[in-house]
Amino acid sequence: MTPAGDTTLERLLEGDLGAHPVKSGFRLLAIGMEAFLMRTALADTAKRTLDLQYYIYRDDDTGALLTQSLLKAADRGVRVRLLVDDLNIQRKDDDVTALDAHPRIEVRIFNPFATHRDASWARLASFISDPARLNRRMHNKSFIADNLCAIVGGRNIGDEYFDASRDFGFGDLDVLAVGPVARNISHSFDQYWNSAYAYPLAAMGARASASLWMERVRMRLGRHFIRMRKSEYASRLMKTDLAAQLTGRHLVLEWANAILLADLPGKIVQAPESAPTLPYDQLRELAKQAAQEIILVSPYFVPGEEGIAALKEIRGRNVRVRVLTNSLASSDVAAVHAGYSRYRVPLLAMGVELYELKPIIPAGQRRKRKIMFGSARASLHAKTYVFDRRRVVIGSMNLDPRSMYLNTELGLMIDSETLAGDIAASFDELVDTDYSYRVELADDQGGLRWSSEDNGAMTTYSHDPLASIWRRLTVRILGWLPMERQL
Repeated sequence: MTPAGDTTLERLLEGDLGAHPVKSGFRLLAIGMEAFLMRTALADTAKRTLDLQYYIYRDDDTGALLTQSLLKAADRGVRVRLLVDDLNIQRKDDDVTALDAHPRIEVRIFNPFATHRDASWARLASFISDPARLNRRMHNKSFIADNLCAIVGGRNIGDEYFDASRDFGFGDLDVLAVGPVARNISHSFDQYWNSAYAYPLAAMGARASASLWMERVRMRLGRHFIRMRKSEYASRLMKTDLAAQLTGRHLVLEWANAILLADLPGKIVQAPESAPTLPYDQLRELAKQAAQEIILVSPYFVPGEEGIAALKEIRGRNVRVRVLTNSLASSDVAAVHAGYSRYRVPLLAMGVELYELKPIIPAGQRRKRKIMFGSARASLHAKTYVFDRRRVVIGSMNLDPRSMYLNTELGLMIDSETLAGDIAASFDELVDTDYSYRVELADDQGGLRWSSEDNGAMTTYSHDPLASIWRRLTVRILGWLPMERQL
């Protein structure tokens, strides 16, 4: 759609945009509550368009609040488009897909299963009949308002991504982008929306009595909003730094040049060996240019033989390489940890510094300050890469074969010493033994040890800390299976 030229967002950002006609503005969204608040703020102020692209969109507390924000935006005339991968969406009986009944909202499903049923057995049967296609998923995450502001990063839509779950949380990182690069993200969304692989929900077996269904959803969302407005979560939201800036109508941004890193939707139908991997081509180029230090933060880290060869060349130039990933106890995917664990010894042997995030920080342990992509009960989910503390990549891309060859991905390369320095400084703190295990070679026979500070005392482990013998055995068995390209 043609830019309106007089949206609320443009009026709020008019001075900054005028002072930086070529550069884009950025704000890191490291705290889950701020990441959620920024999304609802964009939904509440958008005047023309809201475009959402997600791998997962849960129908939980934060998901329902965001769904209501989208519904309210559509009621005031905003065109809303929601593109969701079919692997993690229920096409019937949830509030997300009910939005499609609204005249100004359209929901599309990317790479759908060949069944109108949501039952697990029906999806399994569909997968068995067409595994080559259905194994390829849209992993992109973007939230775009008025083609002017966009949020990209590692977060899906769900309580565990926004510090709203009492039982579990993902330590993650998003970035708000304002200006020219946001329009590029919007263009990428259009490529996916208009591709042959995005199916209108109405073509997937739409539910009858849509208007009645919509009214029931409105009532349910309204009751949920009233309950959440009085909740502890709402109280904590309003105490964030971002809430104060939004209330004062002054959003602090860092202005810099940036490049969009986005796969094309057609990647999912090309042979994995020949599929273009545009984000990874840029990562390789940045790694080649690095002269001093590379920081890699990836929750699912399976470098493969190709990655090992690339890191060996980088280390041969005496470039420092530091990696943060999940420990076995904090990882939510044992199979990926099995793929990663076989590369620990060769990584350490070439001088790569390896750290694994602890699953929980003891309540009595002193916290230095609030740190990025880390919480007291988090599994690492952020995907960010820093080169010479000058350039940073933030997006949906893990350093594993699935992200490289099978799924589509989206991210930004930002040329900013300020943002890169902030992330690197947080990395320096997070790899302290208070928060992470330092993995090292214990002997010449390939033995490993994990160093940690527990209750003020240094402790050394000879196996994956805090992981049960059964979980360690499971990982070992999975490591024998020839499935690395699927991880």
